[in-house]
Amino acid sequence: MPTGTDIEGSVEMNIGGDATLQTLERLGRYDEMETIYRELLAERPNDATTLHNLGLLLLSLGRHEEAENKLRLAVAASPDTPAMHNSLGVVLRVLGRTEEAESCYRQAVKLWAAYPEAHYNLGILLESTGRIDEALNAYLAAIECRADDARALTRAAAILAQRGSLEQALEDVQKACKADPSYFDAHYYHGCVLSSLKRHGEALAAFDRAESLRAESVELAIARANALQRAGRFDEALAANWRALELEPERVTTHEALNKLAWISGRQDEYLRSFDFVRQRRGDQAPLLCLEAAFHLRQKDFSAAERLSRKACALAPDSSEAVGMLARSLAGQGKFPESFALFAQAINLAPAEALYWQEFGLTLLRAGMPRDALNLFERAVAAEISDPIILSGMTLAFRALGDERYEKLIDFPKYVRVYDLHGEEDADGVRQFNQTLADELDALHQARIEPIDQTLRGGTQTTEHLLEERTPAIQLLKKRFDGALSHYIGNLPDEAWHPMAGHKSDRFGYTGSWSCRLASGGYHQNHVHHRGWISSVYYVRLPQPPVDPNSRDGWLKFGESNLALGSWDRPNQLVKPVVGRLVLFPSFFWHGTIPFADEGDRLTVAFDVAPEREPSRSVS
Repeated sequence: MPTGTDIEGSVEMNIGGDATLQTLERLGRYDEMETIYRELLAERPNDATTLHNLGLLLLSLGRHEEAENKLRLAVAASPDTPAMHNSLGVVLRVLGRTEEAESCYRQAVKLWAAYPEAHYNLGILLESTGRIDEALNAYLAAIECRADDARALTRAAAILAQRGSLEQALEDVQKACKADPSYFDAHYYHGCVLSSLKRHGEALAAFDRAESLRAESVELAIARANALQRAGRFDEALAANWRALELEPERVTTHEALNKLAWISGRQDEYLRSFDFVRQRRGDQAPLLCLEAAFHLRQKDFSAAERLSRKACALAPDSSEAVGMLARSLAGQGKFPESFALFAQAINLAPAEALYWQEFGLTLLRAGMPRDALNLFERAVAAEISDPIILSGMTLAFRALGDERYEKLIDFPKYVRVYDLHGEEDADGVRQFNQTLADELDALHQARIEPIDQTLRGGTQTTEHLLEERTPAIQLLKKRFDGALSHYIGNLPDEAWHPMAGHKSDRFGYTGSWSCRLASGGYHQNHVHHRGWISSVYYVRLPQPPVDPNSRDGWLKFGESNLALGSWDRPNQLVKPVVGRLVLFPSFFWHGTIPFADEGDRLTVAFDVAPEREPSRSVS
């Protein structure tokens, strides 16, 4: 059957032993098939099989409303036949009527519990609507009905891998590859799971098998690039990203990944070249202009960012991204009045986007207008913009105005806690554990310079979700973090008005984790974390202590912004780094580090935590 529409679902036309129809289907002469079905229906208008087959033919031809009509007639003619309900469910899902489609699939499995296609189709629908637990159960039911169902095995493996159950995912996807060696998705996900397990050579071999089945797959090219980057093969990863761009030149995420990789691998010859590549072939595209402007913004090349943003606004005047990027570019150059109107426009276009509220408020602070900034942040809170970056801006406005609420919100003794993690170890045991941990972390620091989009200066940062690494010391460290977090959360003050207490929950998930390695002169710019509720730093290795006992080189500082707002914008609290020490604090607290000078380096682990969320995972 033709596939004019990409139909995610399992249906089967039953043409039995009709040699003519079989020949016509094989030859792709679908108009003649339709004519035959309509002639048969003229003689037997209520024949359920013919109605069903015609409905599926019309579905495959993209004539969805006609297909629905015929399949509803088929269901009416044979209401106890599971296949009729399953097929109607597929067309209803294509039409976007998911609730009706779900009812059809559930009726199909009610009539026949061992119906693998209907269980699979139900899983596809549930997964597409974010009901992942139910989707997994549906795929498992399909596998129970047919143990070698390659599609159900593959989708189950994909979900399990996203949850971190990599060994079970690997077992399922290997079964899928064996059950149907010609199934592209099975080999694709096989490679993804192997890559997550850091079995890089096997992952690339699986991707080769997938490519032999479907050479023109942008998703495959991206997955190959990710696997090569994980393996530290940066030049090959860049080449794979370029392959993805050749297949889909306007995909923004590929441009972002390629240019970040070019930056951290020191390939300045490749950095930002992708934008010209597309521009020469497709002309200017507003989303790509915005991304290119963002890269210039990160390097404080505000005039280049302005030039690109103005082009984006001309192409897409109602794009909040373009308007917001132009506002940020102007604010970076101190062109405050012009930026104010653009920030307001960006907020009107995308009122739920916290970034525009934050950047507008911070720009008002830089312009010496703290009262206006506070009013803006209070409007954001009233609009239920609950991102930590809004709170971070509000704290600066309070402090600039001398508002007593600053001291209540930023109560360092209550909310900055120090934990010296040592388990049952003595001092020698602590040193040995952290040395082992350092060896594991050093192996993960493959970048040559700091990432372009982070606050670290003079060092490197890992790119994967660090606490998902399966090495012994990192996993032991995570258990110690879990214990410290439970204590920290359990001892948060019961002050309902405070944002930390307002989100208090003993259920938490790691939304991100990474390691930083700073060389002499390195430091972290002052910043906040927008993806967390609680943030952290853990010290693994430190340079030699300064000769001057009063020196604060390398110390963690709190309270100072990155805006240089005046004499009052200075650190409120300093914390001394000590090997084995974990510092926990609210994600909206401004923090950074004081540079240090030493031949040794500083190695740390950091993470963000959010309440009642599962850890974010990816296998692609």
